[in-house]
Amino acid sequence: MQRYLAACDAGGTMTDVIIVDEAGRSVVGKAPTTPRDESIGYMEAFLEALDYIGVPKEEQQSFGDHLETAIYTGTSMLNCVINMSGYRTGLITTRGFEDINAQGRGKQTFIGLQWSEISHMQYRRHRTPLVPRKLARGITERIDMFGKVVIPLYEHEVELAASELIVDEQCQSIAIVFLQSYKNPEHEERAEAIVRRVMQQAGRDIPIEISSRVAPTMREISRANSTIVQAYATDPARKQLFRIEEALKKIGYRHSLKTVLGYGGVTNIRYPRLFEAAMSGPVGGLMGAKYLGSVIGEENIVCSDVGGTSFDAGCITAGVVPIVREPGFQDMYLTAPMLSITSIGAGTGTYIRIDPATNRIKLGPDSAGGTPGPTFMEAGNTTPTINDANLLLGILNEHNYLGGKVKVNKVTSYRLFKEKVADPLGMDVYDACEVCIDLLNIQMREHLVRSLMVGRDLRDYILLGYGGGGPLHLLPYAGDHPYKAVCTVPWAGGFSAWGGACMDYAHRRHKTVSVVIAPGMSDAERVAAARPVVDIWEHLRSELIEELVSEGFGRETIQIQPVAYVRYYGQLEDVEVPSPVATIRTPGEVDALIARFEEIYTRMFTLAGKPDVGTYHITEVCVVAKVETVKPKLVKHALAGPVPPQEAVKGTRRIYQKGTWHDADIYRMESMLPGNEVDGLAVIEASNTTLFVPPEWHVRIDENNVYWMARKGR
Repeated sequence: MQRYLAACDAGGTMTDVIIVDEAGRSVVGKAPTTPRDESIGYMEAFLEALDYIGVPKEEQQSFGDHLETAIYTGTSMLNCVINMSGYRTGLITTRGFEDINAQGRGKQTFIGLQWSEISHMQYRRHRTPLVPRKLARGITERIDMFGKVVIPLYEHEVELAASELIVDEQCQSIAIVFLQSYKNPEHEERAEAIVRRVMQQAGRDIPIEISSRVAPTMREISRANSTIVQAYATDPARKQLFRIEEALKKIGYRHSLKTVLGYGGVTNIRYPRLFEAAMSGPVGGLMGAKYLGSVIGEENIVCSDVGGTSFDAGCITAGVVPIVREPGFQDMYLTAPMLSITSIGAGTGTYIRIDPATNRIKLGPDSAGGTPGPTFMEAGNTTPTINDANLLLGILNEHNYLGGKVKVNKVTSYRLFKEKVADPLGMDVYDACEVCIDLLNIQMREHLVRSLMVGRDLRDYILLGYGGGGPLHLLPYAGDHPYKAVCTVPWAGGFSAWGGACMDYAHRRHKTVSVVIAPGMSDAERVAAARPVVDIWEHLRSELIEELVSEGFGRETIQIQPVAYVRYYGQLEDVEVPSPVATIRTPGEVDALIARFEEIYTRMFTLAGKPDVGTYHITEVCVVAKVETVKPKLVKHALAGPVPPQEAVKGTRRIYQKGTWHDADIYRMESMLPGNEVDGLAVIEASNTTLFVPPEWHVRIDENNVYWMARKGR
């Protein structure tokens, strides 16, 4: 019996579901995202994918029996925080730090902002804290930086705070965050026991989260934020995931739904630290790009994801995706390892407005999303979008939007674009459309170069475009930059979902440590200094193995990778060092770890930053536990000739380019063959995406069905 894998990417605009069979063949279904109940959009996209496979309607209701795995990436937790729809959460913290949630850190104010926005901060409304001040309670206690109890826990204050929050304020969850608890969790664990007793006496059952378990690292602000997000948003987001799982079980799915963690691992939706999946959406794209690169032999990749709402970008160097341990999330820093991804509010659904004060075009950063969508959908939106501009210029096929599922009214787009954009500018409608698209492409081009390529040579990197709008805008935002190559894939519209299927089942755990290895230490002293690293590695290794065993994996299938974060003493930034040794019990094993650090440091930074005498500071340790999964296959095809087959040729269409109308060749992507070549001006259409080829570009399809683009004559 044929087995399948289903992976989902629920974005701000569209939900993509990709279904992959045992031979590696895949199809993508798309539907508007339904934030109130994501299972609706999920199942619409899932059933559309089944239609593309050719599964009869009567068999679709039992197709879940053929599913080996179903994986979710998306915005369920993000939406919960954005909409402030999480649990009413109470905070118990060290006395004097009741404002820790509202105060935050200075640099949190600038997360995701451009300089023009930072320079006008006096006009910016700050984020509403997830925990209002009236729901915060301070407790007398203090543990110092070495983990020593300086002031004992005042247990009667904990009991009173718990009673006020649980009984009087009717809080739905409790977060407990004490200073230095990452060093000694004694007070937090005792406070949790007291809160749980009060809760039981009140006849209630609510989540209680403590920071020493959620994020046992220093940086108390981000540790507090992580604990609060876990208490505030995890359960509401998990309910969305349970709805999807239940919808799949209704059609015969017999397993649990999986989700993607921010650092690129797959886990069960019942995973207790689910806040680590808060930013799972763009992760699938980077992991998919890494896997694709391993197949096609490319280790340096600039990843660019154009959705309806945002433009997400990341960079893979030497096959490694960098991990950020304190990522920004909705004007907060979290202690949640995440792949390094940068985003701006720029996508195909981006709103186009005219600033009344300056009479200039203003793009976004907000978007129409999936509902109400572009104006041509006539679903209630009256503000033009980038997709409206693409339609009016002839780049988008009005009869093929979402595979023809959505009826498009070009007249509506024209009327609203003329009224709200072109007329205020005193411009022709089509010229205004072209200017707006050019502005968006410039924004995306500059974001790539400024955020990712500083210190890197573009000539060593390929540019990969994906997302529903990636192929549509890829070549314009690639511009004249000297990338090694530019490429996309036919499944670009569901690439992040496909990437979810390319990941291993993995859990990752971090803990703060402070170990100094200095010159002049004897061999015995160096081994003794490293002892805390060994102890934490062993503790985390045991914890993660038991966690994965409880989820049904055999011990023999679990791979363990210890990691240390090392820097030269006195420097501000440390380096992630996958340890070449499983433990450190001999001087040679100390030397091996240090040698690996210096190797990575030399690759990442100029030698000018390296001190003459090395004193090494290990600031944090980590253990990654992984179980390899079966991944989609990329089938190598025999190459056909350069001329596309007749069934791929759809004819021509008038497209407005650089102030005049041109005839563009139109092709059906599903009928294109490896080996085919296309010259611009052309459009290659699929049901889930559109590849736009400007006049100066040439396209070649390789044996892996990867589309490679180059400027004519190069």
